[in-house]
Amino acid sequence: MWTRTFGARGALAALALAMAGPAAAAPGNGIRLGGTQGRIHPSLELEARWDSNVYYTSQRQAAADLVLQIRPGFELSAPGELVSVDLAANLEWAQYLGIDDPESKDLSKLYGGATLGVQVNPRGTIGLEIDDEFRRTPSTSSLLLGSAVIANYNSLRLRAPWKPGGGALVFSLVGDWTLETYEPFFDGQLCLGNPTACDSAVLDDLGYNDVSAGGEVKWRFLPRTSATFEAGWFSRMPADTTRSKEVSGVEVQAGVQGLVTPHVSATVKLGYADTLGSADEDFRTWLATLEGQWIASESIAVRAGYGHGWGIDPGLLDDLAGQQVAALFTRSQLWAGGKLILAGRFAARADVTWERRSYSLVTASATASLLRIEPSLEASVTRWMTASVGYAYTDRTSDFPPAMSTVPAFSYSKSEAWLRLFFRY
Repeated sequence: MWTRTFGARGALAALALAMAGPAAAAPGNGIRLGGTQGRIHPSLELEARWDSNVYYTSQRQAAADLVLQIRPGFELSAPGELVSVDLAANLEWAQYLGIDDPESKDLSKLYGGATLGVQVNPRGTIGLEIDDEFRRTPSTSSLLLGSAVIANYNSLRLRAPWKPGGGALVFSLVGDWTLETYEPFFDGQLCLGNPTACDSAVLDDLGYNDVSAGGEVKWRFLPRTSATFEAGWFSRMPADTTRSKEVSGVEVQAGVQGLVTPHVSATVKLGYADTLGSADEDFRTWLATLEGQWIASESIAVRAGYGHGWGIDPGLLDDLAGQQVAALFTRSQLWAGGKLILAGRFAARADVTWERRSYSLVTASATASLLRIEPSLEASVTRWMTASVGYAYTDRTSDFPPAMSTVPAFSYSKSEAWLRLFFRY
């Protein structure tokens, strides 16, 4: 329903620029950091995007607009024997022009995001990996929120690998912490239905912390093929337990991934998840990831996959038995995509994704589906500039019982078209 964006944290950009020494590389090769092998690559992205549905009004009418976006950013790579650092970040200003509704100009805002990866002793027997992702964006993965939101999302992962046999067998301890909060995209009653679900004033109460801890075992029994086993415990802790329920449980997965032939790779993972009766209900499901990729040549690649898993949306669902239950759901996904390089300078891409969520209710069936089709064409104008044009069609359908008035059962479609210029030094 709302546009996707990219972003960054200005403080990280300032820190990286302060570390950078004088330019010591040809255009396109970045700026060398002093006498090290590290380099920083400044970038700038300009985009004009037409969106037929930038937001959904309380009368269930779509408002279209042209959005101009500017994204300055950078990528930093600093390899090392003891410590290796990779950092990418950018800021984004989204300017709404108010073509369909003059009031949509007030939606113009600043967004941001960054990713950080740190490896300590990457070639040693015992190491440490730190990965962090932050993004501030006017979109969310939840399909139950009745009001447009700005989501502030941060995910931190710590991984401590132990490689007793030189890397063929790797044992790892893993910990994750995710924090997500919500802000109104604009204020007011933004959908038909129960005010609790549709009022932007309740968004502060729908944030959450998600923590997990577990272990992994990876066995590389062939040069490019490995078997994995993962097991862990998780806990989802809402900011307000009157708006959402705390859920905890366990997950176990095992699988194989790697090359089947020199041109075909595959991933097969199967598993099980169980909330162990938390949130006053039993919820369990099977997990699966099946994906294949065919690289016919340097210019042609195709991939496709299927996934089955689970998730939790913010808020509560009203079961028709008269109980409020956690918004737990099982999820089925299909995806496919391809890339074709033409004349060494042009790339045609196409991606299709489909997702269906079935919410866990005892006395009713509630589902939501999302389909997205996205073709695009990219051209390398110079070694430091690329241009792309693209189109995306999104279709959302929801099937909720009429008695579940606390849930905004949206069904809509939207079209997006964009022209994008990307500059990277």
